[in-house]
Amino acid sequence: MIRLLIFILITAALVFCTVWFADNPGRMTIVWLGYRFDGSIGMVALGLLALTAVLVLLWRGWTIIANSPGWLGRLLGSRRRKKGQQALTMGLLELASGDVRQALRHTRAVDRYLEDDTLTRLLTAQAAELDGNNDAAKRQFEAMLEKPDSAFFGLRGLLQLSLKADDRDSALDYAERAHRLRPRNPAVIVTLFDLLLTSKRWDRALGLLVDAQKASVFSEEELTHRRALLITAKAEDAIATGENAEAIKLLRKALNSAGDFTGAAVLLAGLYRDLKQDSKARDVVMQSWRTAPSAALGAIFRESLTGDPLAQVKSVEKLVANNPGHVESQIVLAEAALEADLWGIARSNIEKAMATKAEARHYRLLADLELRENQDGAKARELLIKASHANPDPDWRCGACGAETDRWVVSCPSCHSFGSVEWRAPLRVHQDEATKETAKPDTAKPSAIAQTGVVIDQDTETDKAKVGPTNDGAKDGRQPLRPDFPF
Repeated sequence: MIRLLIFILITAALVFCTVWFADNPGRMTIVWLGYRFDGSIGMVALGLLALTAVLVLLWRGWTIIANSPGWLGRLLGSRRRKKGQQALTMGLLELASGDVRQALRHTRAVDRYLEDDTLTRLLTAQAAELDGNNDAAKRQFEAMLEKPDSAFFGLRGLLQLSLKADDRDSALDYAERAHRLRPRNPAVIVTLFDLLLTSKRWDRALGLLVDAQKASVFSEEELTHRRALLITAKAEDAIATGENAEAIKLLRKALNSAGDFTGAAVLLAGLYRDLKQDSKARDVVMQSWRTAPSAALGAIFRESLTGDPLAQVKSVEKLVANNPGHVESQIVLAEAALEADLWGIARSNIEKAMATKAEARHYRLLADLELRENQDGAKARELLIKASHANPDPDWRCGACGAETDRWVVSCPSCHSFGSVEWRAPLRVHQDEATKETAKPDTAKPSAIAQTGVVIDQDTETDKAKVGPTNDGAKDGRQPLRPDFPF
């Protein structure tokens, strides 16, 4: 639009001058160096315009000649860059397809056409790594460390090579150096965090969570959980070295930040129990039971109780009141009632628990109940058979690989997943035909409990043989009530 206006203005000016000279004819005399020139004003103006045009053309020609090396170089450089970029693209494509030889051939073309050797080294290193030549790849990555703009990528490559070789110490060093260059890189933060966990550098990992928060690597909930896990891991080390006061301080800090963290609660309650501070152990269990009941906590609570069985039932009822609808509340109360010979309370709570999901421990409790209340060895044997086919009991298990541990740990000993060990049942559900065959038909009376895949019927015959039950010892959180029978 502006150019159009300028063109119109220039045209109008020329037309105006032409008309003015036509209406005002006159003569002009020019004397220069002894020469005299007479002519009309219009001819003089036309001559000046022609002279100006010639001078402009000469100037443009000179500038073109003077600048020809620059634009010619740029033209040739543009063609070289185009060929180099094409070779780089083809090299990456060949590398992705697994053709190492073709990738290296394109690498040589990249080196020939592109002045920046970073891309060449990176492509060569990746091709060598794919070809299994880790030494050659390492040399290329190390060469990239010499230049500030490629140092980070060289460190990332060396980090991956170290992880592949299971050289954790070198990997940790490269990860730390890469993190110093780019402290908010998500991939580096995650890798460095995992390496710090495997080396048990809890304090450094806690400090790294600050950078992770700034880079939005983890959600706020996950950050809180990871922070609580690390504090609990520090407490574990303190317990191992006998620093019980420091461990208690750390565990309380972990529970204050994540109240539903069962691992910290079990460690703290167990520590108080070992220190003969039973009331404090029960307080911890009472507090944690509101949000995260578990058989491990229930076992510690019952172990800390004193007095006769009836008094213990009263204490357990206070615990259960914090979360009465939870299956673990029903189980711990059934166990306490069973020890106090309160058969009705025990049976009703077991049946409530089984209405949610029948587990092996439920059948074992029922078997123990049949022995204690009815001295029914046959029924107890039947229930124990069903227990062998039922859903397995909850335990400390890794949610990533399913491996069991005898206690809570911050990282799974099997797959090294961080914070994956929780008090849980396996994800599989048993539904065995043998269990179904032991169940009586619907005409049998009465049918006590119906559970998906499993039906428990009361036996119509009573074994009058009296068999005294014995209990297996149990670790924290395991269900001990597995009676032995003389079959």
